[in-house]
Amino acid sequence: MNRFASAVRKHTAFVFLLLCALLFISVILCVGIGPVPIGFRDVWRVMLHRLFGLADIGAVPENTRSIVWYLRAPRVLLGVMAGAALSLSGVAMQAFTKNPLADPYVLGISSGASFGAVLTMSTGVFAAMGPCRVQLGAFAGALAAITLVCVLSAGGWGSSPVRLVLVGVAVSAMFSAFTSYAVYRAPDDSKVREATFWMLGGVAGVKWEELLPLAVFLPPAAVILFCLADPLNAMMMGDSTAVTLGVSVGALRRVLIVLTALLTGAAVSVAGCIGFVGLVIPHIVRSVTGADHRRVVPLSMLLGGIFLVWVDVAARMLDVPKEIPVGILTSMLGAPFFLWMIRAGKYAFGEKS
Repeated sequence: MNRFASAVRKHTAFVFLLLCALLFISVILCVGIGPVPIGFRDVWRVMLHRLFGLADIGAVPENTRSIVWYLRAPRVLLGVMAGAALSLSGVAMQAFTKNPLADPYVLGISSGASFGAVLTMSTGVFAAMGPCRVQLGAFAGALAAITLVCVLSAGGWGSSPVRLVLVGVAVSAMFSAFTSYAVYRAPDDSKVREATFWMLGGVAGVKWEELLPLAVFLPPAAVILFCLADPLNAMMMGDSTAVTLGVSVGALRRVLIVLTALLTGAAVSVAGCIGFVGLVIPHIVRSVTGADHRRVVPLSMLLGGIFLVWVDVAARMLDVPKEIPVGILTSMLGAPFFLWMIRAGKYAFGEKS
């Protein structure tokens, strides 16, 4: 493992390109996988034709074109973007709390975003915002949750890992209760079904226009986090060291709060509450590449997208003709990983607590 990790650190650019290629291949393959299998060539032709006006699709049946472009391509791209956004949220949270157990789901931020989204769907809150109301509600809920966690964990940003997690669990339970009450008070069955989707998490049935929030927020957030890699590395050495190196720790944390709320809110507003991606993926990347955020940020983003795309494939195929909500599978995978981290004492970067 040490030899592998050393090789990855020496050839980070190559690993980045390799993950880009793997992500591209995963997207094409996952669009073709499903109860109705579609060949690689047909998927490739339809995508080229729709995106760039290239390739002849005359030999591709009309129903195959519809399945590729209207059903599977949007959900696969949502999986990529939601996985990347949640992974970056995890990276940001773990950096400003200096706690590898921090995660949008574990700390209740996803639950807060879900409550905001469900509240806007079941009531008239933010009705004046029109089509953006669900996204605004999710962002407001995420921002409220992250602020509440940081305020209640007494020690502030540097509170102990276990205390932070306990506060997060309590905040998550509180917002989950609020969400359940909002669902219970929903005026009709259609609202209940829609809200239940947000609570379970999933990428099925998404339309192209619904990808807009993530398409807008994800690229600039990723660029900002990457540009903040050196200040984040300095902050990991302690606030006093970071200040000595010229980092404005307070301003940096405020930026990270906003980025986390935006990324989590955007992901939850489209895909619902999908847990543990922001915990598992950054930890795997750090265990291989080390804690340098110049590596952690881009590799976590790519690996998160690849991970969630293939989890969605499993969700489609494990219980045909039904589909398992993606959030259920990520929790099944992430919860044991979370318990292992606690059991192994892996809740301080590079050392036991």
